[in-house]
Amino acid sequence: MRTDRGLDRLITFLDAVVAIAITLLVLPLVDVIPEEGRDVDLGDLLADEAGRFGAFVLSFAVIAQLWLVHHRIVERVGSYDWPFVLVNLLWTLTIVLVPFATEVAAVYGNGTRLGIALYIGTMTVSSACLTVLSLMVSGRPHLRRHGYDGAEDDPTGSLLITAAFGVALVLGVAVPAVGYLALLLLLLPDPVRRLLARRAR
Repeated sequence: MRTDRGLDRLITFLDAVVAIAITLLVLPLVDVIPEEGRDVDLGDLLADEAGRFGAFVLSFAVIAQLWLVHHRIVERVGSYDWPFVLVNLLWTLTIVLVPFATEVAAVYGNGTRLGIALYIGTMTVSSACLTVLSLMVSGRPHLRRHGYDGAEDDPTGSLLITAAFGVALVLGVAVPAVGYLALLLLLLPDPVRRLLARRAR
């Protein structure tokens, strides 16, 4: 039997996983401060660890964006079933991997295809899970909350974002010199979606 309490517990659990993962991102930054403290020039320290700080900011922004998309999805949800739970658990797996992938990106930079594949690939799978969740809610009326008919659902945005992640993954791994800069492709889905919407009208 599916209950409101069960749904609330599921969403609370998912939010807690995201909160913990986004907090873990900062722990490697604490470790860069040497034991000798003020004997090391702070400017030099920040410059030497610029890659680590950059990876932290990027990963924080990505997790925050993934959570916002997930939040918009669950706002439409009024019930759940086991396929919905399983996809959500797979999504949380990708979220908890982000801190590890971030540390790999900070340490290895653009020097390894495997590191790039791990970082962008984790985000690609996470985005794919969100797309599947969105399609599940759109196509399965029993999952929707009371009063929401799904008429406004448009999976185009989710599909475009996941596609952009996929292209970024292929480009970043195929051309290591591009590496993580391939994630700039994520700036394209929104303009493309607006263009498609205008053409449809």
